[in-house]
Amino acid sequence: MAEAGVNAPEPVVCALIEDIFGALGFTGPERAVLTETLLEASRAGYHSHGVMRIPTFAEDTQAGMIAPATLPAVVHETQAAAMIDARRCLGPVSAVFAVEQASARARQQGIGCAAVRNGNDVARLGAYVGAPASAGLVTLLLVNDAGGGACVAPFGSAAPFLSTNPLACGIPRAEGESPLVIDISTSVVALGKIRMAANRGEPVPEGWLIDRAGRPATEPRDFFTSPRSASLLPLGGAADGHKGFLLGLIVEAFAGALAGAGMSRGNENEDQGNGLFVLAADPEALGRGGDFARMMEAFVEGLEALPPAEGCEGVRLPGARAGAGPGGPYPIDGPTWTRIAAILESLSLGTDYAVTPAAAEA
Repeated sequence: MAEAGVNAPEPVVCALIEDIFGALGFTGPERAVLTETLLEASRAGYHSHGVMRIPTFAEDTQAGMIAPATLPAVVHETQAAAMIDARRCLGPVSAVFAVEQASARARQQGIGCAAVRNGNDVARLGAYVGAPASAGLVTLLLVNDAGGGACVAPFGSAAPFLSTNPLACGIPRAEGESPLVIDISTSVVALGKIRMAANRGEPVPEGWLIDRAGRPATEPRDFFTSPRSASLLPLGGAADGHKGFLLGLIVEAFAGALAGAGMSRGNENEDQGNGLFVLAADPEALGRGGDFARMMEAFVEGLEALPPAEGCEGVRLPGARAGAGPGGPYPIDGPTWTRIAAILESLSLGTDYAVTPAAAEA
Protein backbone atom coordinates (compact mmCIF):
# COMPACT_ATOMS: atom_id res chain seq x y z
CA MET A 1 0.00 0.00 0.00
CA ALA A 2 1.29 3.46 -0.92
CA GLU A 3 2.23 5.83 1.89
CA ALA A 4 -0.48 8.31 2.86
CA GLY A 5 -0.14 11.75 1.31
CA VAL A 6 -1.15 15.19 2.55
CA ASN A 7 -2.71 18.37 1.24
CA ALA A 8 -0.89 21.66 1.85
CA PRO A 9 -2.51 25.11 1.59
CA GLU A 10 -0.49 27.74 -0.24
CA PRO A 11 0.68 29.59 2.91
CA VAL A 12 2.04 26.31 4.26
CA VAL A 13 3.90 25.62 1.01
CA CYS A 14 5.39 29.12 1.15
CA ALA A 15 6.44 28.54 4.77
CA LEU A 16 8.04 25.18 3.90
CA ILE A 17 10.07 26.71 1.07
CA GLU A 18 11.02 29.74 3.16
CA ASP A 19 12.11 27.65 6.14
CA ILE A 20 13.90 24.83 4.30
CA PHE A 21 15.76 26.94 1.77
CA GLY A 22 16.46 29.69 4.26
CA ALA A 23 18.13 27.09 6.49
CA LEU A 24 20.09 25.84 3.47
CA GLY A 25 21.54 29.30 2.87
CA PHE A 26 19.53 30.64 -0.06
CA THR A 27 18.91 34.38 -0.23
CA GLY A 28 15.47 35.97 -0.05
CA PRO A 29 15.35 36.68 -3.81
CA GLU A 30 16.37 33.09 -4.58
CA ARG A 31 13.64 31.74 -2.30
CA ALA A 32 11.10 34.05 -3.94
CA VAL A 33 11.96 32.78 -7.43
CA LEU A 34 11.74 29.16 -6.31
CA THR A 35 8.43 29.73 -4.53
CA GLU A 36 6.81 31.39 -7.54
CA THR A 37 8.17 28.76 -9.96
CA LEU A 38 6.87 25.77 -7.99
CA LEU A 39 3.54 27.39 -7.12
CA GLU A 40 2.96 28.42 -10.76
CA ALA A 41 3.25 24.77 -11.80
CA SER A 42 0.99 23.45 -9.04
CA ARG A 43 -1.60 26.19 -9.55
CA ALA A 44 -1.85 25.13 -13.18
CA GLY A 45 -2.19 21.45 -12.24
CA TYR A 46 1.35 20.35 -13.16
CA HIS A 47 2.00 18.86 -9.73
CA SER A 48 4.92 16.70 -10.87
CA HIS A 49 6.84 19.92 -11.63
CA GLY A 50 5.50 21.98 -8.74
CA VAL A 51 5.36 21.63 -4.98
CA MET A 52 6.51 18.02 -5.23
CA ARG A 53 9.94 19.27 -6.40
CA ILE A 54 10.71 20.73 -2.95
CA PRO A 55 12.63 17.65 -1.72
CA THR A 56 14.56 17.33 -4.99
CA PHE A 57 15.91 20.89 -4.78
CA ALA A 58 16.68 20.51 -1.07
CA GLU A 59 18.39 17.11 -1.42
CA ASP A 60 20.44 18.29 -4.40
CA THR A 61 21.58 21.26 -2.31
CA GLN A 62 22.52 19.04 0.61
CA ALA A 63 24.46 16.83 -1.82
CA GLY A 64 26.46 19.83 -3.04
CA MET A 65 24.96 19.94 -6.53
CA ILE A 66 23.25 23.32 -6.06
CA ALA A 67 25.19 26.31 -4.73
CA PRO A 68 23.11 28.62 -2.48
CA ALA A 69 23.58 32.40 -2.61
CA THR A 70 25.08 32.16 -6.10
CA LEU A 71 24.14 34.13 -9.20
CA PRO A 72 24.65 33.19 -12.86
CA ALA A 73 27.12 35.23 -14.91
CA VAL A 74 27.42 36.21 -18.57
CA VAL A 75 30.83 34.90 -19.68
CA HIS A 76 30.64 35.74 -23.39
CA GLU A 77 28.28 38.02 -25.29
CA THR A 78 27.45 39.88 -28.45
CA GLN A 79 24.66 42.36 -29.01
CA ALA A 80 22.25 39.52 -29.80
CA ALA A 81 23.62 36.58 -27.77
CA ALA A 82 24.71 35.74 -24.22
CA MET A 83 26.58 32.70 -22.98
CA ILE A 84 25.78 32.18 -19.30
CA ASP A 85 27.64 30.18 -16.68
CA ALA A 86 25.02 29.28 -14.08
CA ARG A 87 27.80 28.40 -11.61
CA ARG A 88 25.56 25.61 -10.23
CA CYS A 89 23.11 28.16 -8.88
CA LEU A 90 19.44 27.41 -8.22
CA GLY A 91 17.99 26.28 -11.56
CA PRO A 92 14.96 28.61 -11.69
CA VAL A 93 17.25 31.58 -10.97
CA SER A 94 19.39 30.75 -14.02
CA ALA A 95 16.31 30.21 -16.21
CA VAL A 96 14.81 33.58 -15.26
CA PHE A 97 18.16 35.26 -15.90
CA ALA A 98 18.57 33.60 -19.31
CA VAL A 99 15.09 34.62 -20.44
CA GLU A 100 15.75 38.19 -19.26
CA GLN A 101 19.03 38.29 -21.21
CA ALA A 102 17.44 36.97 -24.42
CA SER A 103 14.44 39.29 -24.05
CA ALA A 104 16.57 42.41 -23.51
CA ARG A 105 18.58 41.64 -26.63
CA ALA A 106 15.41 41.01 -28.64
CA ARG A 107 14.10 44.41 -27.60
CA GLN A 108 17.31 46.04 -28.82
CA GLN A 109 18.17 43.94 -31.87
CA GLY A 110 14.85 42.35 -32.84
CA ILE A 111 16.11 38.91 -31.90
CA GLY A 112 18.10 37.65 -28.91
CA CYS A 113 19.32 34.37 -27.54
CA ALA A 114 20.96 33.03 -24.40
CA ALA A 115 22.51 29.69 -23.53
CA VAL A 116 23.20 28.24 -20.07
CA ARG A 117 25.80 25.73 -18.95
CA ASN A 118 26.62 24.45 -15.46
CA GLY A 119 22.92 24.74 -14.64
CA ASN A 120 20.54 22.79 -12.42
CA ASP A 121 16.94 21.57 -12.69
CA VAL A 122 14.64 24.42 -13.76
CA ALA A 123 11.30 22.61 -13.11
CA ARG A 124 8.41 23.55 -15.46
CA LEU A 125 9.52 25.37 -18.62
CA GLY A 126 6.16 27.05 -19.17
CA ALA A 127 6.81 29.15 -16.07
CA TYR A 128 9.44 31.15 -17.95
CA VAL A 129 8.00 31.84 -21.43
CA GLY A 130 4.65 33.32 -20.42
CA ALA A 131 5.99 36.67 -19.16
CA PRO A 132 8.00 37.61 -22.27
CA ALA A 133 5.12 36.46 -24.47
CA SER A 134 2.77 38.72 -22.50
CA ALA A 135 5.23 41.52 -23.26
CA GLY A 136 5.03 40.80 -26.99
CA LEU A 137 8.00 38.51 -27.60
CA VAL A 138 7.78 35.11 -29.28
CA THR A 139 9.92 33.00 -26.96
CA LEU A 140 11.37 29.50 -27.31
CA LEU A 141 13.08 27.55 -24.52
CA LEU A 142 14.84 24.19 -24.98
CA VAL A 143 16.29 22.13 -22.11
CA ASN A 144 18.32 18.93 -21.87
CA ASP A 145 19.92 17.14 -18.92
CA ALA A 146 23.46 18.30 -19.74
CA GLY A 147 24.60 14.84 -20.80
CA GLY A 148 22.97 12.87 -17.99
CA GLY A 149 19.52 11.61 -17.09
CA ALA A 150 19.29 9.05 -19.90
CA CYS A 151 15.77 7.64 -19.63
CA VAL A 152 14.27 7.77 -23.13
CA ALA A 153 14.90 4.99 -25.65
CA PRO A 154 15.54 6.49 -29.10
CA PHE A 155 13.15 5.21 -31.77
CA GLY A 156 14.34 1.77 -32.84
CA SER A 157 16.17 1.02 -29.58
CA ALA A 158 15.18 -0.56 -26.26
CA ALA A 159 17.93 1.10 -24.21
CA PRO A 160 17.77 4.59 -22.63
CA PHE A 161 20.01 7.21 -24.23
CA LEU A 162 18.22 10.60 -24.26
CA SER A 163 16.70 12.59 -21.41
CA THR A 164 13.12 13.85 -21.75
CA ASN A 165 14.47 16.97 -23.54
CA PRO A 166 11.48 19.28 -23.07
CA LEU A 167 10.76 22.47 -24.96
CA ALA A 168 8.44 25.41 -24.38
CA CYS A 169 7.17 28.28 -26.48
CA GLY A 170 5.34 31.46 -25.50
CA ILE A 171 3.33 33.10 -28.29
CA PRO A 172 1.87 36.62 -27.84
CA ARG A 173 -1.71 37.46 -28.64
CA ALA A 174 -3.64 40.71 -28.80
CA GLU A 175 -3.41 43.10 -25.86
CA GLY A 176 -5.41 41.82 -22.90
CA GLU A 177 -5.39 38.20 -24.10
CA SER A 178 -3.34 35.54 -22.35
CA PRO A 179 -0.45 34.25 -24.49
CA LEU A 180 -0.36 30.73 -25.83
CA VAL A 181 2.07 28.72 -23.70
CA ILE A 182 3.26 25.39 -25.09
CA ASP A 183 5.26 23.13 -22.76
CA ILE A 184 5.99 19.56 -23.83
CA SER A 185 8.57 16.85 -23.33
CA THR A 186 9.92 15.09 -26.39
CA SER A 187 9.23 11.80 -24.58
CA VAL A 188 5.73 10.34 -24.65
CA VAL A 189 5.17 11.68 -21.13
CA ALA A 190 7.16 13.68 -18.58
CA LEU A 191 9.39 11.78 -16.16
CA GLY A 192 7.55 13.34 -13.21
CA LYS A 193 4.39 11.45 -14.13
CA ILE A 194 6.27 8.15 -13.88
CA ARG A 195 7.58 9.16 -10.45
CA MET A 196 4.09 10.14 -9.26
CA ALA A 197 2.67 6.78 -10.36
CA ALA A 198 5.49 4.95 -8.57
CA ASN A 199 4.87 6.98 -5.41
CA ARG A 200 1.18 6.08 -5.54
CA GLY A 201 1.90 2.42 -6.21
CA GLU A 202 -0.05 2.54 -9.48
CA PRO A 203 0.79 1.09 -12.91
CA VAL A 204 1.29 3.44 -15.85
CA PRO A 205 -0.69 3.10 -19.08
CA GLU A 206 0.69 0.75 -21.71
CA GLY A 207 2.57 2.76 -24.30
CA TRP A 208 4.62 4.85 -21.88
CA LEU A 209 7.41 2.41 -21.04
CA ILE A 210 9.29 -0.45 -22.64
CA ASP A 211 11.59 -2.97 -20.97
CA ARG A 212 15.13 -3.81 -22.07
CA ALA A 213 13.77 -6.29 -24.59
CA GLY A 214 11.57 -3.61 -26.17
CA ARG A 215 8.32 -5.04 -24.76
CA PRO A 216 5.58 -2.86 -23.25
CA ALA A 217 6.01 -2.29 -19.50
CA THR A 218 3.57 -0.81 -16.97
CA GLU A 219 5.44 -1.04 -13.63
CA PRO A 220 6.84 2.45 -12.93
CA ARG A 221 9.29 1.19 -10.31
CA ASP A 222 11.18 -0.61 -13.09
CA PHE A 223 12.01 2.82 -14.46
CA PHE A 224 13.86 3.77 -11.27
CA THR A 225 16.13 0.73 -10.93
CA SER A 226 19.85 1.16 -11.52
CA PRO A 227 20.49 0.43 -14.31
CA ARG A 228 16.99 1.11 -15.60
CA SER A 229 14.86 -1.96 -16.30
CA ALA A 230 12.43 0.18 -18.32
CA SER A 231 12.73 3.26 -20.51
CA LEU A 232 10.35 5.97 -21.64
CA LEU A 233 9.26 5.96 -25.25
CA PRO A 234 9.80 9.09 -27.35
CA LEU A 235 6.82 11.28 -28.21
CA GLY A 236 4.71 9.36 -30.71
CA GLY A 237 5.16 6.04 -28.95
CA ALA A 238 6.03 2.70 -30.48
CA ALA A 239 4.46 3.53 -33.84
CA ASP A 240 5.50 7.14 -34.45
CA GLY A 241 8.28 7.72 -31.95
CA HIS A 242 10.68 8.84 -34.68
CA LYS A 243 9.00 12.26 -34.38
CA GLY A 244 9.76 12.66 -30.69
CA PHE A 245 13.25 11.22 -31.23
CA LEU A 246 14.04 13.85 -33.87
CA LEU A 247 12.64 16.65 -31.72
CA GLY A 248 14.87 15.37 -28.91
CA LEU A 249 17.89 15.60 -31.22
CA ILE A 250 17.07 19.26 -31.92
CA VAL A 251 16.98 19.96 -28.18
CA GLU A 252 20.34 18.20 -27.71
CA ALA A 253 21.94 20.32 -30.43
CA PHE A 254 20.77 23.63 -28.97
CA ALA A 255 20.69 23.03 -25.21
CA GLY A 256 23.58 20.57 -25.14
CA ALA A 257 26.11 21.36 -27.88
CA LEU A 258 25.41 25.04 -28.56
CA ALA A 259 25.19 25.85 -24.86
CA GLY A 260 28.25 23.75 -24.08
CA ALA A 261 26.30 22.04 -21.30
CA GLY A 262 26.88 18.51 -22.61
CA MET A 263 25.07 16.08 -24.90
CA SER A 264 23.67 12.71 -23.93
CA ARG A 265 25.93 9.68 -24.15
CA GLY A 266 23.57 7.28 -22.43
CA ASN A 267 24.60 8.29 -18.89
CA GLU A 268 21.67 7.42 -16.60
CA ASN A 269 22.98 9.59 -13.74
CA GLU A 270 20.30 12.23 -13.05
CA ASP A 271 22.71 14.56 -11.26
CA GLN A 272 24.06 16.37 -14.32
CA GLY A 273 21.71 19.38 -14.17
CA ASN A 274 20.18 21.20 -17.14
CA GLY A 275 21.50 22.84 -20.29
CA LEU A 276 19.33 25.67 -21.64
CA PHE A 277 18.86 27.60 -24.85
CA VAL A 278 16.48 30.57 -25.10
CA LEU A 279 15.46 32.41 -28.25
CA ALA A 280 13.30 35.55 -28.19
CA ALA A 281 11.99 37.40 -31.25
CA ASP A 282 10.18 40.74 -31.45
CA PRO A 283 7.49 40.87 -34.19
CA GLU A 284 7.97 44.65 -34.30
CA ALA A 285 11.46 44.12 -35.71
CA LEU A 286 9.93 42.46 -38.76
CA GLY A 287 7.28 45.13 -39.14
CA ARG A 288 4.72 42.59 -37.96
CA GLY A 289 3.62 44.06 -34.61
CA GLY A 290 -0.08 44.79 -35.17
CA ASP A 291 -0.37 42.36 -38.06
CA PHE A 292 1.06 39.55 -35.96
CA ALA A 293 -1.53 40.08 -33.22
CA ARG A 294 -4.42 40.31 -35.69
CA MET A 295 -3.30 37.16 -37.49
CA MET A 296 -2.97 35.28 -34.19
CA GLU A 297 -6.46 36.32 -33.06
CA ALA A 298 -8.01 35.22 -36.35
CA PHE A 299 -6.20 31.91 -36.01
CA VAL A 300 -7.42 31.43 -32.43
CA GLU A 301 -10.98 32.33 -33.36
CA GLY A 302 -10.86 29.69 -36.10
CA LEU A 303 -9.69 27.04 -33.65
CA GLU A 304 -12.33 27.92 -31.09
CA ALA A 305 -15.10 27.82 -33.70
CA LEU A 306 -14.36 24.22 -34.70
CA PRO A 307 -17.01 21.63 -33.80
CA PRO A 308 -15.97 19.35 -30.94
CA ALA A 309 -15.08 15.73 -31.56
CA GLU A 310 -17.26 13.09 -29.91
CA GLY A 311 -16.59 13.01 -26.19
CA CYS A 312 -14.62 16.27 -26.25
CA GLU A 313 -15.47 19.86 -25.38
CA GLY A 314 -13.66 21.26 -28.37
CA VAL A 315 -10.16 22.58 -28.99
CA ARG A 316 -8.38 23.63 -25.81
CA LEU A 317 -5.68 26.20 -26.36
CA PRO A 318 -2.30 25.69 -24.71
CA GLY A 319 -1.87 27.83 -21.63
CA ALA A 320 -3.53 27.80 -18.24
CA ARG A 321 -4.58 24.37 -17.13
CA ALA A 322 -7.24 23.59 -14.59
CA GLY A 323 -5.56 22.93 -11.26
CA ALA A 324 -5.99 23.76 -7.61
CA GLY A 325 -5.76 27.48 -8.39
CA PRO A 326 -4.24 30.10 -6.09
CA GLY A 327 -4.42 29.12 -2.45
CA GLY A 328 -4.41 25.37 -2.99
CA PRO A 329 -4.52 23.07 -1.22
CA TYR A 330 -1.86 21.23 -3.19
CA PRO A 331 -1.52 17.43 -3.03
CA ILE A 332 1.78 15.97 -1.85
CA ASP A 333 2.03 12.19 -2.12
CA GLY A 334 3.21 10.05 0.77
CA PRO A 335 6.80 9.32 -0.34
CA THR A 336 7.36 12.98 -1.19
CA TRP A 337 6.02 14.14 2.19
CA THR A 338 8.24 11.56 3.91
CA ARG A 339 11.25 13.07 2.12
CA ILE A 340 10.18 16.59 3.11
CA ALA A 341 9.76 15.50 6.73
CA ALA A 342 13.25 13.97 6.69
CA ILE A 343 14.70 17.21 5.32
CA LEU A 344 12.91 19.24 8.00
CA GLU A 345 14.32 16.94 10.67
CA SER A 346 17.84 17.14 9.24
CA LEU A 347 17.62 20.94 9.44
CA SER A 348 16.13 20.88 12.98
CA LEU A 349 12.97 22.61 11.75
CA GLY A 350 10.36 20.19 13.11
CA THR A 351 7.26 19.14 11.19
CA ASP A 352 4.65 21.40 12.75
CA TYR A 353 3.06 22.53 9.48
CA ALA A 354 -0.70 22.70 8.99
CA VAL A 355 -1.12 19.99 6.36
CA THR A 356 -4.15 17.72 6.27
CA PRO A 357 -4.27 14.01 5.37
CA ALA A 358 -5.13 13.38 1.74
CA ALA A 359 -8.33 11.50 1.05
CA ALA A 360 -7.76 7.82 0.46
CA GLU A 361 -7.76 6.95 -3.22
CA ALA A 362 -10.20 4.42 -4.51
